[in-house]
Amino acid sequence: MLSELDGPDAAEDTQVLRLRTVVADRTISTTSPNRYECLPGAWARLRLALRNEKIIARHITATALSAFFRRSPSRFKTVEDLFFDLADPVGVSDLAEFLREHRTGLERTLTALVPPAMSARVGLADGSWITKVAGEESRFLRAETEISSDYRTVKTLEQQAAITGDYDTAKWAKTRGKTIAGEDVLSFLSRKAVIPKYGFPVDTVELDTQKAQQDQAAFDVLLQRDLSIAIAEFAPTSKLVANKKVWTSYGLKRVSEKEWPRKHYKMCTRHNAFYQWERGQPEPPTLCGDPLVAKEYVIPHFGFVTDRNRPGDPTSRSARVFTTRPYFTGAHGPDPGTITVPSSGSPLVTMRKASPGWMTVLCEGRRGEGFYVCRICGAGFRTREKSHTTPTGQDCRGTMDQVSLGHEFVTDVLQLQFHPKPEGDSEVVWFAFSLAFSLVEGAAEVLEVPSTDLSATVAYGTEADSTPPIILYDNVPGGAGLVARLEGKEILRACLEASLKRVKGDCGCAESTSCYGCLRNYRNQFAHQNLKRGPAKRYLTRLLTGSSASLSRKYSALSMDNSR
Repeated sequence: MLSELDGPDAAEDTQVLRLRTVVADRTISTTSPNRYECLPGAWARLRLALRNEKIIARHITATALSAFFRRSPSRFKTVEDLFFDLADPVGVSDLAEFLREHRTGLERTLTALVPPAMSARVGLADGSWITKVAGEESRFLRAETEISSDYRTVKTLEQQAAITGDYDTAKWAKTRGKTIAGEDVLSFLSRKAVIPKYGFPVDTVELDTQKAQQDQAAFDVLLQRDLSIAIAEFAPTSKLVANKKVWTSYGLKRVSEKEWPRKHYKMCTRHNAFYQWERGQPEPPTLCGDPLVAKEYVIPHFGFVTDRNRPGDPTSRSARVFTTRPYFTGAHGPDPGTITVPSSGSPLVTMRKASPGWMTVLCEGRRGEGFYVCRICGAGFRTREKSHTTPTGQDCRGTMDQVSLGHEFVTDVLQLQFHPKPEGDSEVVWFAFSLAFSLVEGAAEVLEVPSTDLSATVAYGTEADSTPPIILYDNVPGGAGLVARLEGKEILRACLEASLKRVKGDCGCAESTSCYGCLRNYRNQFAHQNLKRGPAKRYLTRLLTGSSASLSRKYSALSMDNSR
């Protein structure tokens, strides 16, 4: 199989690449000028948005580290070689000093790599890119802080266990310390998401299995997830099967002298209203007027951890116990303006143009009861325990906090306000979710991307709204430029048609429910019981065919709009 990229058709911050995939026929030479004739049909253009700051920042970090390692090849061996003294590491400070000394040459290289429109945003104009690579908020510093905390914890444990005569624990701690220090540098930097991996860079966290050299099962498995998924799959007490072993999350990973970000929140499930605020700030008013209970969530950006016991053998397939739910928490920047469809007369749809927006994903445990997490060691439970041990097995007297788990990120969002009122007696919020997830599937088909690249939620709507606003968003931090392509009226129409096809009934489920062939997917399990194919099908049919005279006139206007 051969892949060929035809020259880039650059347009501002997006490059469009024509991707041709050629299967070499045994009877046709791959050097023949007619080699493309072996595959009939057309190829869609592969569109790559080059304005994702997370992608660019991670590649800048990789370029900077590459120069650093070429200058100091002895640092490119083990974690201990990189940081020198793991109890008091100097990797970040040494890298920052190197970058400042060689700023001019490095910026010349980086300027050639980074799209011009993004240079100022990533700090190439003023030198602030050095802080992004090796500063207080850098991913590299977070990795250094975490590995140092892990090392100091096990060395302290080794000393204490030796003093008390617990030689098995002392032996385990000593072996664990050697494992931490001896990890390959490239593996470490990739595992901690300091440098790029294949695929989209996401806010990846790990379920730390506390690898020790004598435990081959832990060495053969690497458990990583995007944080929006990890807050459910790696939540305390969750079990998952990997490498023919059952791994159980014991809690949130703690890092010495660091705290998890925390926020207060409240939400109204009846109106799908969501409010969040920082500690110390006043609680915002509830616009819908319903009495709501304030809760708290933590962002476990250091990941999760198992205990140090060996994993068990699976006896059955592990079930997913917890689910997540996304919320739109506001725009991240100026108002981008709106597009009405049709542009004259009474609109069917009002679109707020694609722009950066804040998303919050929450896991509230079973029945919204959250988790009980120790402030000191991070151990987590579904009920309040009278006593517990740390992930390394020592008694702990830390206080338990009842919290949810959360993840926040900025991505591209497209807000859709549908104006025709839905028919029937379906709850309007759950109808909006049904419509939203049909649009996700339809948009993915039209854009020719996996449906996992997109997602949706429903925002708070006022009494004047016939349906709550639907939020379509790129399911990757920083955005991928996907939802922005739905702003075109022809694309929107094609999306609605594909969405209708999705819910027409070929899947075989009843209109009063849904299935994985129409609306359900792994990410929207929170809504499965309330997603209904029928109401979404009838609504989309009305939009596209105009079952009433007024809708027919509006859709005729939409068709005229598109033909201009």
